[in-house]
Amino acid sequence: MALTTVKKDAAASQSAPETSPKTEQSSPSPAAPAGGKSGLRKKVLIGAGALAGIAALWFGGEWFFNSRFNIATDNAQIRTDITRLTSKVQGYVVDVPVADNQHVKAGDLLVSLEASDFEVRVAQAKAALAQAEAEAAQANANISAERDELAEAHAKREAADASADLSASDVKRFSELADKGWYPKARVEQAEAAKRTANAQLTHAEASITAQRSQLTSTQAAAQSAIARVEAARAQLAGAELDLGRTQIRAPVDGVVTNKSVVEGQLLSPGQAALAIVHPDMWVIANFKETQIAEMKVGQCANIHIDAYPDMHITGKVMSLAPNTGATFSLMPQDTATGNFTKIVQRVPVKIAIDKDSLASGLLRSGMNVDATVSTKASCE
Repeated sequence: MALTTVKKDAAASQSAPETSPKTEQSSPSPAAPAGGKSGLRKKVLIGAGALAGIAALWFGGEWFFNSRFNIATDNAQIRTDITRLTSKVQGYVVDVPVADNQHVKAGDLLVSLEASDFEVRVAQAKAALAQAEAEAAQANANISAERDELAEAHAKREAADASADLSASDVKRFSELADKGWYPKARVEQAEAAKRTANAQLTHAEASITAQRSQLTSTQAAAQSAIARVEAARAQLAGAELDLGRTQIRAPVDGVVTNKSVVEGQLLSPGQAALAIVHPDMWVIANFKETQIAEMKVGQCANIHIDAYPDMHITGKVMSLAPNTGATFSLMPQDTATGNFTKIVQRVPVKIAIDKDSLASGLLRSGMNVDATVSTKASCE
């Protein structure tokens, strides 16, 4: 058994040198995968560097050509005009044919008030006007009558003047004949009496003319007063009809009804708010820092990002820059004349018009927060 073991060991010792060269020949094989991984790493690094260079070049070009001209602020909101409707007359509400958030056109009926009292006032005003017109017609007729009487007085004066001339001529002729003894003295005395009578009639006729002229002037003044009463009655009728029309509150502009605070049966008083109409035209008021507006001008392009619609792209144009900062009209304006002065950067409101397509979408709401970016490039189309 021992000899057998030795032979096996010897065989093993002889076989060992034969396998060693194989081991030495196969040992270089693990180096091949290591070299492949190194080449792949280099390619990845080169690709990443190229992408980083392209990205840096793209961002640099974007900054150089566009971004460096942009002025942005997130202190901006959408604004619009709001018409608040109130009643001018007092009355009970009988109908409210509109609801909140309803679209209306200019002239649409919004609120109806009870009109019975105002219809009575219109009827009274019409009656007063008819009476005033009748009085004016009577005054005009009186003027015509007074003019006729004045013409008659003038005719009487002409007749009295002719009679006085004839009497004076008779007295002269009869006196000459009487001086020669050819005519009786008694007849001369009669002629002189007739002359005095004719002169008195002439004086009376002239006085009648003066009186008729005064009466005509008075009648004309009464006619003017009657005409004034007609105008006053017409004004009262117009006022009554105007108040009657005010019992129907209609939309003054196109828009959307909001803040409706009136219901049927309610007593609506003058000056009491009934509802409001939001105008469809909207714009953005962006409050830029005073250090940002040095190169900002009217007509420059703007991009608007709405918080409520992140994917919505809105463009606009700068319409105007406010002549004052926002703090100017605050309830408690800053007093910089005190000793404890802290300089605070002020903000200037800038009005930006919104493009028509965005307005037509119907998605915009007054008061929404937006981010506004204005481009100061010479050509921003």
